[in-house]
Order: sequence, then structure tokens, then C-alpha cells
Amino acid sequence: MAASLARLLPDPALAIPYDEARRYVQLRLRSLPHGGLRATCNAFGFPYTTSVGLKTGSLQREEYRLVQKHLRVFGFETELVRLPVGGQLCEHYLFSDAALLATLREQLAAHEQLVS
Repeated sequence: MAASLARLLPDPALAIPYDEARRYVQLRLRSLPHGGLRATCNAFGFPYTTSVGLKTGSLQREEYRLVQKHLRVFGFETELVRLPVGGQLCEHYLFSDAALLATLREQLAAHEQLVS
């Protein structure tokens, strides 16, 4: 029974916090050509105004599901989970394997190095 329960618990090593996922999505949205955000939102049924807020960093609240949907469009299938951080449960995006997570982190680091 303990072995089956272990498979159900999320592996924190395969998860990233909301802020890291949001930064990645923000960088990807900023890299779209002019008009590309509207086309993406129309194609996938995303709310355009909220996606603009995500792109510009002007969201009024956390948009956990929208970030997850954008991650999926960019090729990263994740599961939204809550993991303890500093005594509080915080939203994280759980990846199915370490290779996908490594790819996202490599791309994020490369983009952040370019803009710093």
C-alpha cells in the first residue's frame, strides 16, 4: 500500500513554482510577432485581455490555469499541484519527466541571460 501511495504524491524535484512558470510564459508571449498574441488567443480560446496582462506583467491576480494552458501550447504538459513552501501550500506545475523540466529551465535561463 505504501508503494502505491508514493506514486500518487508529487515529486517536488519535477515541479516549478508559479512565478518561474509565469516568467517563462511571459518571455514566450513577448517573443511572438506583432499580432501573434491575438491569433494565439483566438486559436486556443484564451482570454485576450488577461493574456496581455500576463505578457506585460500587469495581472491583477495569479492566473494559475491560464499559465498552465499556455505552457501546454508551448509543449509542456503539466499538472497543477500545491506543495508546501515555508509552511504554506503554494501552486506549482508538475512535469511528467525531468527532461521536459530541464528543457524549460534551459530556455528560461537562455532568455533571461539575453535580457540581463
